[in-house]
Amino acid sequence: MSTPARNENDHTDDYGAENAVNLRTQRLKRQTRPEPEPEPEPDTPAATGDAAAAEYDTTDHHQQFADPYAVGQDALAANEEPVTEPYPVRSGAGLFDPDTGADTTPATWGWRGKLNAATGLRMLPKPDSAEARFRTSITRIQQSLPGCSVVSVLGLKGGAGKTPTTLALSNTFGRHRGRGVVAWDANEATGTLGDRAARTTDPELGPWDVLEHACELASAAAVSGVLGRYLRLQPTLDEVLAADNSTIRERGIGWDECAALMAVLRRHRDLIFIDTGNNPLAPNWLWAVEHSDLLVVPVPLRRDMAQQAYRMLEGIAARGFEHLVRSAVVLTTVTPESDPSLEEGIVKEFGHLGIEHVIRVPYEPQFATGNRLVHDRLAAGTLEAYTNVAAGIADLLAHSAYGRPQTLSDSYAPQQMQRPPDAPRRQPRYSRGESSPQQPVRYAEPDSPYPRREPHPEPTPLWDRTTNPPKGRRR
Repeated sequence: MSTPARNENDHTDDYGAENAVNLRTQRLKRQTRPEPEPEPEPDTPAATGDAAAAEYDTTDHHQQFADPYAVGQDALAANEEPVTEPYPVRSGAGLFDPDTGADTTPATWGWRGKLNAATGLRMLPKPDSAEARFRTSITRIQQSLPGCSVVSVLGLKGGAGKTPTTLALSNTFGRHRGRGVVAWDANEATGTLGDRAARTTDPELGPWDVLEHACELASAAAVSGVLGRYLRLQPTLDEVLAADNSTIRERGIGWDECAALMAVLRRHRDLIFIDTGNNPLAPNWLWAVEHSDLLVVPVPLRRDMAQQAYRMLEGIAARGFEHLVRSAVVLTTVTPESDPSLEEGIVKEFGHLGIEHVIRVPYEPQFATGNRLVHDRLAAGTLEAYTNVAAGIADLLAHSAYGRPQTLSDSYAPQQMQRPPDAPRRQPRYSRGESSPQQPVRYAEPDSPYPRREPHPEPTPLWDRTTNPPKGRRR
C-alpha cells in the first residue's frame, strides 16, 4: 500500500503540543513584595562565601515576582502603585480658601469708634486694642465644647462672691453661646441664686419638682424643651435651677439628689455652672467637686478669705483631685474692705498648689447690694473682664473635653424621688416639775362655786408720759 504524500507544512507529527491557553482570559496578579532582610555583617561566613557563585546567581527571592507567562520582571514591577508626592499646599489667601471667621466690623470703642460714628468711616480696631481682645474672647467662648461640661464655683466663706460669679459667668456664656447653659444652685436648701437672678417664674419651681419627674426627663422618650418648665430663663438666654427655699423639710439635697439632677441636666443641656454651699463635708458639696471639669474660686483680697480658700483647695488635692486644683481659676478682686498689698503673697501661696490661673477682676458694686443682677446693667469694665475670663474657661474646658474619652450614652437612669415631708412640729418644753403646760388663768363670776384667782398685776411703767416724763425731753 502506498503511503500518502506528506505535507511539508504539517508539523503535528514531530511536535508534542500542550493544551491551548487563551491568554485573553488570563490576568496578572500583583504580588506583595516582602520586606528585605538585613544584610549580614562583613565578618559573617555568608559574607565571605564564594563570590563567583553569587555573581552567577540571578535569583532574587525578595525582588522578583512570580512570572508564569514570562512577561518579564520589569513589566510586573510596573504594576505596583507608584509613590507620588503629597499634594502641594497653596500659600496665600484666595477666593476658595476657608473662612477664618475674622471680625471685620468697624471699631466702636475709643477714638476710632467715635470717628467711625461721626464720619461714617469703617476703620477696624487695632490688633492689640482692648476691643480686638474682647472680640477674640467672644470667638473663643463660641468654640465647640463636645459633651456636657461642669464648672463649680467654690468658696467656704459667705460674702466671697460665689453666687454673683456664677451668674456673671453663666450670663456671659448664655449671651454669646445661646441656649444650653444652666446655672444650678446645689446648696442643701435656701440658696440665693434664684433670688439674685434677673428673672424668676411664677410659681418658683425648684430641684424637688425636677426630681419628682427625673425618670421621665432623663429617658430617651423625653420631649425636647420639656425641662424648660422647671428652669428660669434669663434675658441672656441661660437658665437657672434655683435651690429649695423651704426651711421646714426633714432633709435637703444630698449626694443621690445631685446625681439624679445632673443626669437630667446633662440629658438636655451642654454647660452647667454649679453654685456650691459653704460646707466642705456636705455630700452635695463633695459630689459637685468630684464631678466637675473645672473649678472657679473667687477670692477677695482679704487674709481670712484667702486662707479659707487655700485650705479648701488643699483639702481637695488631698482627696485625690490634684488635677482640678492645678487647673483651677482663682478670681481676685479688691473690695472696699480688702487689702491690695496681699495680692502678691496670695499669688505666691496659691502657686505652691500648682495654680497658674490667678486673674484680677474689677470690683462690681452691684454684687454686694443683694439685689437681682441684670447682665446689661453691669459696668462696662465688669462685662469686659468676665468676658475675657469666660474665654479662658472655654479654652480650659475644650482642652479637657478633647482629652477625655468620648461618651455617647449615660448608663445611669435616675429614679423618681418624692420630696421629703415637713419636719414634725416639736412639742413645747416644760420646766422641771411641770407635767403639763401652764393653763391660762380664768376668772370666776361672783356667784361661781370655784375660788376666784387674783389677776396678775400689770407691770409698772418706768415712767409715765403725762406725770413723770424722762429727763432731757420736753413735755
